[in-house]
Amino acid sequence: MIVQDFTIDKYQWYVKVYYAVSFYPIVEIVNDLYSIGCSDEEVEKCVEELKKGNMNDGWIHSNKFARRSLIIIGMTDSAEQFLDTWDHEKGHLAMHICITDNIDPYSEEYQYLTGEIGKQMFKAAQPFLCDECRKHLLEEE
Repeated sequence: MIVQDFTIDKYQWYVKVYYAVSFYPIVEIVNDLYSIGCSDEEVEKCVEELKKGNMNDGWIHSNKFARRSLIIIGMTDSAEQFLDTWDHEKGHLAMHICITDNIDPYSEEYQYLTGEIGKQMFKAAQPFLCDECRKHLLEEE
């Protein structure tokens, strides 16, 4: 598992991402959800999904007032599926920022924002984007 923290400086938005390899550290994730201001109901819903252990799932929880997000990218069965889940959750993050900062999703600013999110996440995500690399990650655990 890889855990990443970063800030999108222009928007003063903090992001924590869990790239799950073999298990979900539920206690740590619950603490992180509460730390960004999620409600008990949101936390319980997330925990129920995590306990299912489904492949190819992802989640994002954002607190737009605190400008903080937690992304969980579950285990995937292929690099292609990881890319799909990763893109999906990056899209939600960009939309959460757009809604908060009133950014037009058809604008150049939106496109630069999505590019910045991708650049920030790339180094941590890169090992999951190649099936051969993913195999080595699993062997290391």
